[in-house]
Amino acid sequence: MTTVLIVHHSPSPVTAALSSFILDAARSAATEANQSLGLEGDGAVKVLERHPLDPELSADQLAEELIGADAVLFGTTANFGYISGALKHYFDSTYMATREKTVGKPVSWWIRGGYDTTGAAKAMRALTTGFEMRVAAEPVEFTGEWKSQQGVLRTMAQALVGEALGLG
Repeated sequence: MTTVLIVHHSPSPVTAALSSFILDAARSAATEANQSLGLEGDGAVKVLERHPLDPELSADQLAEELIGADAVLFGTTANFGYISGALKHYFDSTYMATREKTVGKPVSWWIRGGYDTTGAAKAMRALTTGFEMRVAAEPVEFTGEWKSQQGVLRTMAQALVGEALGLG
């Protein structure tokens, strides 16, 4: 099974709607790829959603999921010049178990800020570099209303599905 893992922290109605849009875009791209390439069962592309503080999974389980993913898309708000604490905790709790197993893994992210995304974007670049992941689709970093970003968000989600299949 080819897996695109989407890990996001979406604490407000606005970011929940944004995340829902991205999940739908990734799932639509996966469905299209499955149909056009004739992928079924274990060979099909699957989109898996994860909250970074999922109480159902241990840090080891989150790490296994991250290692097993073929591509990863992270989503966060920009909070006080940084990524959300929930997503930072995800990186902190999975690092030791995954640091040598995420080398070259295709990744991208979206960051939505109220006023500024500079610090959060710098943090995402540093964190994904520390995990030695490969930025495979242009990240989307913006302030304000998200609906004007739908085109680039959809393109990013589609590109990650393609990367997961090795079509990038």
